Amino acid sequence: APPPPPGASIGALVDSRRAAAAGVRPTAVQQSVPAWLVFGMFFIVASLSGLFLQERSSGTLARLRALGVSPAMLLLSKALPYFGVNLLQAALMLAIGVWLMPSLGGDALSLAGVHWPALLLAVGATSAAAVALSLALAGLVRTPAQAGTLGPAINVLMAAVGGIMVPTFVMPAFMRQLAAASPMNWGLEALLAVLLRGGGIQEVWPYALRLGLLALAAALAAVLLFRRA
Repeated sequence: APPPPPGASIGALVDSRRAAAAGVRPTAVQQSVPAWLVFGMFFIVASLSGLFLQERSSGTLARLRALGVSPAMLLLSKALPYFGVNLLQAALMLAIGVWLMPSLGGDALSLAGVHWPALLLAVGATSAAAVALSLALAGLVRTPAQAGTLGPAINVLMAAVGGIMVPTFVMPAFMRQLAAASPMNWGLEALLAVLLRGGGIQEVWPYALRLGLLALAAALAAVLLFRRA
């Protein structure tokens, strides 16, 4: 590499090299809107866990099981409404980025030229993984204290590691490798591929596949946990 020009600081040189290696970087709005959209989707675990605990303590689950309702059907009856809530939440977050942020003095989130099928795939896969993981965790907890501690702790950990709270492009190399293991990072990268880099289905598909496999595994685990409950 050529030597830095006279007067250039080592810090500036390092920053410029990092910028070149990172490629296109998001603005504050382009980073924050998808990041908190993903975080909000995964944070439904506390609500789902509390709902199942309430139904278990009141005997509702036992009565439904006695009527022959399968665990899979019970879980599906909870998953579909929360999946819809996540989609609505995603739409509201995007609307905030497009219309509210400019009125507050920030940059606007542009949806011009967005590949809508790819965006729907990214949002849908993220929501499916979040709901399935929340159902699996709901099957694990047995007390309100566990529900109020385990789910939020896991969400905050995934967010801190996965680039939600701190963008991955400012992380050191080993942290970026660790971030790639976080489901929240998969959802975030899928959204950034569409909203920032103008990608389509082909660019979103690898992240959607990981999220889909996680959703399938978590859903199977949830069914097994509720059969034993």
